Amino acid sequence: MNGDTTMNDNSATLPNAAMLDANIDDLFGEAADGLAAEALGVALPSAPLPPSLVFRIMEMQDKGCCTKVAWSNTGSIAYITPEGQKIAFRALIRDQRTGAWDLTEESKTPIPAPEDTTWEHLQFSGIGIDLAAVDDRGVVHMHTLVGALGKMPAAPMNVEASEQGGRSDIDAVVGMHWLPVHPGEFRTPYIAPANKYGDTWNTPILQRDAKEPSVHHAADNRHALLHVTHEAKLTLMYQNEMVWHATSTHLESITSSSEILTHAAIGEEGDHLLLVTHDLGRRLRVYKITINWNAAQHTRPGGPPFIVVAPTLEIGHLTILEHVAAQQTDAARLSHLRLIPAIPSVAADHSSPTYPTVLAVFTRATLPPDHTQQHQEAFSVIARWHVESTVPTLHESFAKLKTNGVVPAQNPVTVLRRQEDIVTSKIVLSAELQYFATILALTASDGTIDFRDRSTMASLEPYGDTSTVSSLPQAGFEQRTTSHHTHIAPSADGSAIALLNPSGTLTHKLMTLRYTWQPLEDGLSDTAGLLESAVVCLARQHSILLTHSTANDEVLALLPHDLSSEHRALFIREILKMTNRTLDISMQDTSRQQMFAIKEPLLRLAFSTQFVTGMKPGTMERDWTGKFAFAFLNMRLVCTVIAPLVQHPQIYMRVDFLHSMRGLVKWGCDALVYIAASLVHAAKQHDSSSPTTTPIQTFITTVASRDDPVLHLLLCTFTRAYIRFLASCLPKYLQSVQRVLPASRSVLERQQLEEVFQYGSSLPFKFHVFDSMITDFDTAIRNTYASNAVPSERRTEIELLVITDPTIADELRPVIQNLLEVSLPKFMESADVDVAALYFRDTDWIGIESSRGAEGYDVIRKLPLAKGMQAVWGGDGGCDGGAGEGDAELVGAYAEALRLWELLGFRMRNRKYGDAAADRMGGSNLVMANFWITRT
Repeated sequence: MNGDTTMNDNSATLPNAAMLDANIDDLFGEAADGLAAEALGVALPSAPLPPSLVFRIMEMQDKGCCTKVAWSNTGSIAYITPEGQKIAFRALIRDQRTGAWDLTEESKTPIPAPEDTTWEHLQFSGIGIDLAAVDDRGVVHMHTLVGALGKMPAAPMNVEASEQGGRSDIDAVVGMHWLPVHPGEFRTPYIAPANKYGDTWNTPILQRDAKEPSVHHAADNRHALLHVTHEAKLTLMYQNEMVWHATSTHLESITSSSEILTHAAIGEEGDHLLLVTHDLGRRLRVYKITINWNAAQHTRPGGPPFIVVAPTLEIGHLTILEHVAAQQTDAARLSHLRLIPAIPSVAADHSSPTYPTVLAVFTRATLPPDHTQQHQEAFSVIARWHVESTVPTLHESFAKLKTNGVVPAQNPVTVLRRQEDIVTSKIVLSAELQYFATILALTASDGTIDFRDRSTMASLEPYGDTSTVSSLPQAGFEQRTTSHHTHIAPSADGSAIALLNPSGTLTHKLMTLRYTWQPLEDGLSDTAGLLESAVVCLARQHSILLTHSTANDEVLALLPHDLSSEHRALFIREILKMTNRTLDISMQDTSRQQMFAIKEPLLRLAFSTQFVTGMKPGTMERDWTGKFAFAFLNMRLVCTVIAPLVQHPQIYMRVDFLHSMRGLVKWGCDALVYIAASLVHAAKQHDSSSPTTTPIQTFITTVASRDDPVLHLLLCTFTRAYIRFLASCLPKYLQSVQRVLPASRSVLERQQLEEVFQYGSSLPFKFHVFDSMITDFDTAIRNTYASNAVPSERRTEIELLVITDPTIADELRPVIQNLLEVSLPKFMESADVDVAALYFRDTDWIGIESSRGAEGYDVIRKLPLAKGMQAVWGGDGGCDGGAGEGDAELVGAYAEALRLWELLGFRMRNRKYGDAAADRMGGSNLVMANFWITRT
């Protein structure tokens, strides 16, 4: 042994710590006295890469388009099975009982490969409802989301076989790019980093300049795709109406094998596209692509006008770069190529402009020739070139050639300006752009993501400033290292990744918070600021995805089950603020209030998030915030379906529509009864309480004991508008039912219409009495705001508190007192109110008080589920949209509401996306009616 002291068996003393460490080092073969390999500057060899990963890198080096797993912005995960015979679908969903997130079973409607072919590559469109799948012949097949996630039948195509590619290796696709869809992808706001001032978080919301030049299909809401093959053939695939067409041209004439392309990348640059290619001769070529759409407007008899395009492609050669390789080594080969556009002006730091950038990943990953030789170290190199336009400067001597002595003007030229390479020991599999091209996410084979600032390429790491939130990694979220995987696909913001093994097993991994979610109370560390900034960060990420019509469930999965009520309220409040929508409409007239509340496009999604986070940990029961959100979503659903009947009285004579709404009308009637009964209960509590107890104290006690959201439903401007709308419109519906009974189409239909008429006529009060009470309450709030000159900003703060906090703002205390002492007694003493009957009316089934009461009811139509029907959308546990025999009826009920709106000339925004996105939740049909994005 080597040591300072020699031990003998008779020694009564123990060796010191230094001696013990030295002995242990020797025992395990470690060098002592500072002679470790690291001390000598010799890196210890890493473990060899699995052969499957090495073969995967070789495939990526051979051609650019060979992606086997992709995560759609709708939340669907598509992957090619190992044998290449089908494309399967799964989704990440939340178990309602445990709150845990996991992948569904494989979809029952995979996409089979065409006969005698295999799938090679798949790529979703930006919105995520279209999928381009490439087979081993180089043919691009289009599939469109129809109904539930995982149901993507082939889209209609009118493409010549010559345009789809041939049957040789030269036709393989090496680069593909979806054009953004106009106008949806150009209307998304930029949510800037959040900053804390005092106790308040401020997150600026900036709108994009609609006049900025851009490239997109000439017809709104139509898709287009470009792809490049080995033989330098550029193809534009585009839609006319819903049918796909194609046109092609060649970038270059291939005269030798060294000119065969291996990779291609495309990106937008103003009103044109930039295309960069890489060939076997290690050359980069940059092209300017201009699309002339040649759009023409057409009309069809009785239908709206539509646009038909016949595009042509113009190719401009900009520059070429020879002998492309990594700066540090020539052993790595190109495995990934991207063209990164400049940051849009709305998100750019104008003090340091960005350029379109060619990003190339060079990777060395080899297997040793035999087992006796040591493997070579594997690594990746990220190389970058700025695409700059510059005007050459001629020497002043050229002026002597001109009689006037003026140097001739030169045309601008394009140059590729090399930037410093970045070397990493990780194997980089993909480079994804996030959020207005401000963040670059480098996904590695070990399951980690290196987030970098797109401008400086600096890694984004937490830096301890808890007053600023700019990204997930900056707030302390990270993907931790796992074993190597051959195929990895991140979700839209990298909060989750899908991992595909060579065996075909698909798993997932979520980000974790570097700091614990549990606050430390050791007297030394204060993590309160870290936790608060983490919650605000997730709220910002959720809002970014929400405004981009992108699935945001993976962000919710990062929240712990036992998150404190204060942090959950902060999470919802910040989301509501970041939607940048008007929360206070109390000072508008009644009709404007009601239609604004019904048509508001984004708040319903925020309330859906509140519904998901409003569950008591470990139970199926909702807390106060969950009940409030549930009532909001259901009230909005009923009002949305009934609204056309109010605006167009002739619809009141349609027996079929009146019959389809009977369950919703029953729910609306009992919702009003539930509200009245809760208010009467609170009034009785006040009467029986101590004389020193104030009305506010009574209501707070009632809310705390029952998690009752009724009072706050009245205080919230939106839900108060829904309540008043129901009280005024439900009697009109019942009157129409009475008129159309003779026109019933069957005995059963007549019986069901008579039943709903009797149901609505048997309420414990007359509608006009209830409406009068709510109108008085609304007037009292207006008068209070007006008399106290409450500014708009403060009214918005009050609305946020009303929605997320069961307490009462000081400004609303006089309103509550007037309700208890004037409005409610007047209501209870009316001859048209049976107070006793309020207590005996069964309202548990509407589900506000308890989710158990609503079991057995279809949450869209509000009708009892027949045998074989399922209350949960996607009852088979997959992402197909359900296998229950009654599911078709559930879909049909909601389709009726949409059809009614469209017959009246309304267009539901993002209807196609909304229907498909809603189907993937596997939790509640209610989400369909609200285009809910949360998969529960």
